[in-house]
Amino acid sequence: MAIWTPIGSAFVYSAHADGDPVPVGQIAIQARGFAFRYANSWLASPESFALDPLNLPLSEQQLSSPKLWGAFEDSTPDNWGRKVLLATHKQHPQNEIEWLLASRGAGVGCLLFSASRHQLPPLHEAPPFEILEKLLLAAEQIDQGNYHPSDEMAKLLEYGSSMGGARPKVTVHFRGGEWIAKLGRRDDIFDQARAEFATLNMAEAAGVVVPEHELLEVAGRAVLLVKRFDRQRAGRSHYLSAYASINTHRMRVGDNDGPMSYLRIADVLKKISDDALEDLGDLYRRMAFNVLIGNTDDHLRNHGCLMVGTGTYRLSPAFDLIPHPNEPGLQALIIGQQGRLSTLDNLLSAPERFGLHRDQAKQIIVDIGNVTERADQFLKDAGMNAQDIAVLSQVCQRFNTQIRSW
Repeated sequence: MAIWTPIGSAFVYSAHADGDPVPVGQIAIQARGFAFRYANSWLASPESFALDPLNLPLSEQQLSSPKLWGAFEDSTPDNWGRKVLLATHKQHPQNEIEWLLASRGAGVGCLLFSASRHQLPPLHEAPPFEILEKLLLAAEQIDQGNYHPSDEMAKLLEYGSSMGGARPKVTVHFRGGEWIAKLGRRDDIFDQARAEFATLNMAEAAGVVVPEHELLEVAGRAVLLVKRFDRQRAGRSHYLSAYASINTHRMRVGDNDGPMSYLRIADVLKKISDDALEDLGDLYRRMAFNVLIGNTDDHLRNHGCLMVGTGTYRLSPAFDLIPHPNEPGLQALIIGQQGRLSTLDNLLSAPERFGLHRDQAKQIIVDIGNVTERADQFLKDAGMNAQDIAVLSQVCQRFNTQIRSW
């Protein structure tokens, strides 16, 4: 019996522009981590861009890192995508290079990977909306650990990996684009799909930029559909998560801000955003919204930048917004001088890092509070039951008395 030798290198392609994907370079495992080198043809192209302007600058030299660069990690299957692949393949990826190859075009952003220097393997495509019910049933069974799909169904399910997260989801073609379909688990303490739909609507009303989203009934259950903002009709958009840009393993010990920080995301925007002042204000508004609604799962992979021109970026729309009623008090990221503490005082402790005066920051919080005061109506409009409305609206409105006293 032949012994499988893990694949140690892959060729990187970009599908950012309309037309065929073009070679970018080669990523490989080396003795002390990973090595990457840009292709000469990429460096010579007027359309070339650095895959990460802060951590993978355009260079003729070989670049090295003890860990896989976040720009590539963004393209690997997320936690749910890995669970699907492990459930649908007998041969499991043995290292990060094989995970890159396993993504087959389903990952976030525009990067594609091949073991061949000359061609890409056939890429998976998002399945049609018409089979969503079958896909969601299969995803639920995989989540429960008791599903063995056919080869065809496995290929369709593999396209479910996307913007991070461990919850069941699939991606489908819907209204001319690719949309992520998210289904709640049967053991959820409240209806997650309806709650996230209501929260996205609240965020939009509060001035937070969010993706297009719809709430549908499929087989008697609520399903949230969110349009993928990294997919365009003319091609794919290059995407960098905040996790990739900040490159947490390179942070200095004793850094007061710490790597897991909105302040660090702000620093990145100042360096790469095409309109840093506007993006900084949007980031602050998003941060304040997360604090006010009790979204404590606001980690670095839930923020990022989209490339809007050759090498220029803007803050991406906000996603994965939902209250967490059992985890109040601390955000996943540092928000101010009091660290991760979820308080209005902490929100107002460092507005200058976001290009704001204190009065401007305070007005943003007031504007969001005017929306969260109506949280119960947003939840009711999403079809949630009275018990869920009572629990979640209490979380979303817990700062309103303090805000009204200003």
